Amino acid sequence: MKKLLIIVVAICSSLSVKAQKFDFGIKGGVNFANASDIKFSGSLSESYKQTADGVTGYHLGVWAELGSSSISFQPELLYSNKGFKTTNEMGEEAEVKLNYLDIPLLVKFKPISPLHLVAGPQVSLQLADKISGPSDFTSVLTADNFKNGDWGAIVGAGITLSNIQIDARYVWGLSKVTSDNLEFKNKMFQISLAYRLF
Repeated sequence: MKKLLIIVVAICSSLSVKAQKFDFGIKGGVNFANASDIKFSGSLSESYKQTADGVTGYHLGVWAELGSSSISFQPELLYSNKGFKTTNEMGEEAEVKLNYLDIPLLVKFKPISPLHLVAGPQVSLQLADKISGPSDFTSVLTADNFKNGDWGAIVGAGITLSNIQIDARYVWGLSKVTSDNLEFKNKMFQISLAYRLF
């Protein structure tokens, strides 16, 4: 993680010297979230499968872009919903909803207009969680016990049409999100619509 941040900072510093433009805007879109490497332990391991189903959420925030016409640095601040659903042996559904402040630090490549590619790390800070489902699930898992942060990697692509950007990206969670009797990694596919304000 530290190496990735150092690389991003170095690229940002280089671009700031040669910068030809600075853009700022708003964005929002849909999250198709799920969990990988899920592991229930303790009493939950007896009732719940080590699998997860996806949930749909949203993201909303701001972005900036600093650089040239071919490569730039794009940091973002996004309020983002994540989580997953699971089912116990009785067929009862339980859900973990996670809300984060996501901070993508992306390098943006523009090989040919209007196409662009993005890649880079993402740091996430926990804002709030909600646990719902049968009593055996909610009595064991509490939002207060979840890990306070997360980090991952992003790769994506999109198109720019005047002041509008349409993006699709995949976010791999690289750190384990843990609580009592539960361990998993976030994963998510996002579709975004962004508007450049200036």
